[in-house]
Amino acid sequence: MKPLTAFALLILIAFSVPGPAQGASVSLTSLAGLGKLEGINTGGQIIGNSVGGERTKGFLYQNGALTTIAVPDSIDTFLYGIDNNGRIVGSYVDTSGTHGFLYASGSFTSLDVPGKTGTVARSVNDAGRIVGNFDDGTGHQSGFLYNNGSFITINVPGAVNTYPYSINNAGSIVGYFTASNGHQSGFLRDNNGVFTTINFPGGTDTFVYGINNPGIIVGSFIDSAGTHGFVDVSGVFVPFDAIGTPATSGTFARAISDLGQLAAFGAIPVLGTVVP
Repeated sequence: MKPLTAFALLILIAFSVPGPAQGASVSLTSLAGLGKLEGINTGGQIIGNSVGGERTKGFLYQNGALTTIAVPDSIDTFLYGIDNNGRIVGSYVDTSGTHGFLYASGSFTSLDVPGKTGTVARSVNDAGRIVGNFDDGTGHQSGFLYNNGSFITINVPGAVNTYPYSINNAGSIVGYFTASNGHQSGFLRDNNGVFTTINFPGGTDTFVYGINNPGIIVGSFIDSAGTHGFVDVSGVFVPFDAIGTPATSGTFARAISDLGQLAAFGAIPVLGTVVP
């Protein structure tokens, strides 16, 4: 592990959110120098992916040290989710296509939906249940839940594409879907398979990316100004923009830990803290 001295400068900015936030806020700390942040756990382990260069590789950032993670013999490796045990899921590209994987105790295990292509693993909970998406063979994306060696297909009723992005320990799954009109909406699927649509008030498109065990949800939305991040605390939406990031560039809130720390990125990567 190599110390990451480039992060000596930390900038803390607290956002007071007007409107329906009812006093909730998000504070952000710059992690300039890292790539795109994708996941965070209660131990403060942060994962993400490199930006720039010929090939994409994943990274694990912990206690000021950065470790590169790449599937052997892959062309590109993408990390998307980490559980509280330090297990990581993502996808990799090789000469045969795109595959999901689980990385645990220094070993990689490939995950491919049987008979399908383009498997991407997005999230793993502490029980080892994994969600993600795959090419369903018709040019559209379907979701999956992987549990004890079995794959279950997940599709929002009537959706063109379904992208599950996160699963918590209660089995609640969040993500987003493409409707027939071409717009995106978020969804929550409970452990009984019941779907609830999530839309940021006044937004044209909503992308849900993360849910923690207390049930706090994070994602991004699009309005007339551009793309912003948001936190959903029991139905109260808190919008925010990453440090130094105009809405036209876009802010993407990807994950939230059980301690209320969120991983996001815009012009630079940021570590956030949710204050209900």
